[in-house]
Amino acid sequence: MVVLLHSAVQNDASLVPYIAGGAALTLWGFHQRRGDHAFLLRHVPHARQAMAVEYAVMLLPVVVVLLAGGAWKWAPVVAALVLMAWLPVVQGGGVRGIWLRPLVPAQFFEWKSFVQHTHPFGLLLWTAALAFCWLPVLPLFLLGIIALMLASAQEHCEPRAMLLATAADARSLLRIKVRSAVRLMTVILLPVLVAVTIFQPDWWWIHALFGVGMVVLVAYAIVLKYANYRPNNRLEANGANVSVAALFAILPGLSLVPLVMLLTEWPKARANLNAYFHAHHH
Repeated sequence: MVVLLHSAVQNDASLVPYIAGGAALTLWGFHQRRGDHAFLLRHVPHARQAMAVEYAVMLLPVVVVLLAGGAWKWAPVVAALVLMAWLPVVQGGGVRGIWLRPLVPAQFFEWKSFVQHTHPFGLLLWTAALAFCWLPVLPLFLLGIIALMLASAQEHCEPRAMLLATAADARSLLRIKVRSAVRLMTVILLPVLVAVTIFQPDWWWIHALFGVGMVVLVAYAIVLKYANYRPNNRLEANGANVSVAALFAILPGLSLVPLVMLLTEWPKARANLNAYFHAHHH
């Protein structure tokens, strides 16, 4: 990862803001997904300082790359992201997004869960991205947060009965889930990306590659979930892989990396799901 990032900075200095934004997006998503956050605050002395040290270790490769590439202004900005350890983790409660939930088909429970846990925050992020479409980077950053939240929603595994009710076999299930993700992500991304391209027409290729990267990121999170699927479990360990994929997906031209990661996990997902479908047939 360090080699790829260093090569990107050396070849195109305009990628530096995206690398910094990707680091912020990745760390924010990791912090918000922490299942041990409440436990650490309750039982570990100086828990926030300990989390800050952990985040510093995670950010160190990116800081080193920025310093080696001469991005002296951006390196301190990335280093300061350790302060996220003092941010609260959003806790969901009650039924939210009542008017949005019926728009999502019942079998796509992950998307319903996303609405439940992020509304109205997710809608506000999308609205802000569209409202500030005249700015060059902010709308992409906001869309990246939404995509990462959607990827995080894929950590929750549905009951086995829901698998069997959704599709007849593993191949059909993966196809249904990934195609639906591509369609829904396109609906979310396209209005904002078209708007920002109107104001920044020279960046059309960056916007296009960014959009592809976000779609691939969510599709990868879905395939990764089923590669490690266990009924009624939350796959918190998947967060590390999704965070790595997110860092590359946000960089124009490097969305090929999460695509390769997706293709690598696809046969594993089919093999893992086949065990649950075959058990049903026999």
